[in-house]
Amino acid sequence: MKLDVYLNQIHSADTSAQGLLTMTLIKKAIKIFSALPGNTRGIFWMLFASAFYAATYASVRYLSKEGFETFQIVFFRSTLGVLLLLPWLCKVGIHVMATTKVGTYSIRTGLNFGGMILLMWALGNLELQTVTGLMFTTPLFTVLFVAVILGEYVGIRRGAALVIGFIGAMVIIRPGFIEISWSMLAVLVTSAAYALVNVTTKTLSVTDSSSKIVLYVFLGMMFLSLGPAIYTWNPIHLEHIPLILALGIFSLLAVQGVTRAVAAGEAAVVMPFNFTKLPFAVVLGIFIFSEVPDLMTGVGALIIFASTYYIAQREAFLRKQREIKKNAKQSKA
Repeated sequence: MKLDVYLNQIHSADTSAQGLLTMTLIKKAIKIFSALPGNTRGIFWMLFASAFYAATYASVRYLSKEGFETFQIVFFRSTLGVLLLLPWLCKVGIHVMATTKVGTYSIRTGLNFGGMILLMWALGNLELQTVTGLMFTTPLFTVLFVAVILGEYVGIRRGAALVIGFIGAMVIIRPGFIEISWSMLAVLVTSAAYALVNVTTKTLSVTDSSSKIVLYVFLGMMFLSLGPAIYTWNPIHLEHIPLILALGIFSLLAVQGVTRAVAAGEAAVVMPFNFTKLPFAVVLGIFIFSEVPDLMTGVGALIIFASTYYIAQREAFLRKQREIKKNAKQSKA
């Protein structure tokens, strides 16, 4: 009996020591990572986000093939997003959710909800690589809407890059060569909706944290999708639970990854690594759904990426020029 107690004490001591060593290694890794240059950390977070966005797309496609309806999948994602953010809310307190920007949040939620419904539906009908390639048009729509809605001047160079980017989208869609499906158009509408989100909600990030913004959107989409999800509900079996949980976790990690990437590094440096979402999607498509990589989809996505990268670099250059002129005027004054 005494021997059993002694052995249990040794086992407990070993477990405690292993736990302490693990925590020490994690803290050391975080310290090393935090000491890296901002752009390096930003690139890492963008690669992290791209991988989990591709995993999110794959999860949605798999659930669709299992017979789950679009509204039900959106409800799963939104509800799990809310649940995963509850620890943050408990830590900071419910008072942080107070806002005077109800209208802006409502617009953002409506656009996100409509875009997500179309995206989830398209993922059930298109290959991962096609959806991923077409979603790269979001920055192009953002520039277009900023010019049309906010009246921002878009010069000849950015205008040409915009046209080239949409040509890339046409390379993927190939009108006249393959049948244009409603699913492809749905992805483009989603991309445009997300671009409008970028344009109409710039003011939110000035006063609100990224977690607060994401939680409001998830809450709104959860309630909007609840009724249609119940109406189209398909039974959940035990084997579906891990994938449903993975969908929520992957989605949250992807959103947080992009937020941290932009916060840590310069957008012009980190955003190009968003393109790695395509190879991640291709790999998942091959191994999970037996999809065959399509050369023209890759070419089209590369054209879109090149145009968005040029636009980002051009905007960074113009911003720097404006700052130089502003500082020069202040020096003279």
